[in-house]
Amino acid sequence: MKDNFLNNEFWTLTFGAAFQRANVYKDGVSDKQKSDFKSKTRQFIENSLMHCYIENAVSDELHIENINKLSDFTREFQSILQNEKLNFGVSQKMLNLYLKYLWCHDKINEPPHFPVDRRIQENIGFKPVVSWTRFTDSHDYMKIINYVRSINKEPSIA
Repeated sequence: MKDNFLNNEFWTLTFGAAFQRANVYKDGVSDKQKSDFKSKTRQFIENSLMHCYIENAVSDELHIENINKLSDFTREFQSILQNEKLNFGVSQKMLNLYLKYLWCHDKINEPPHFPVDRRIQENIGFKPVVSWTRFTDSHDYMKIINYVRSINKEPSIA
């Protein structure tokens, strides 16, 4: 019961952080529609993506593929989402943040990346700061990931 409680809290925090500045919903979307979208998106991540993060080190390529799979999955909800899906930036924030919570709770091995957002970019001195809510692909995202790798003295970037 404790793990279920914490997992529900992780999801609440994940959706809140991923959606807070992203304006993901179209006007007039009901709370029921939002709840259904979040529930099905959570199920997709837990049932279709998480298996590879449980005990394995995940490559950049596989992680990017999973972020794109998440973004593509959300097309199922095009009637309620701006731009008919979650873009790469919102999808990376959602997946990376959820993985970070699970890692900190010792439920998975170290995630391959960290959640990229404005605050992270400012803290690491990345310039120019790129709006993560507008990432449409992995290009700017990987620039930030590779920048951190180049300045990081630790083997881990998570």
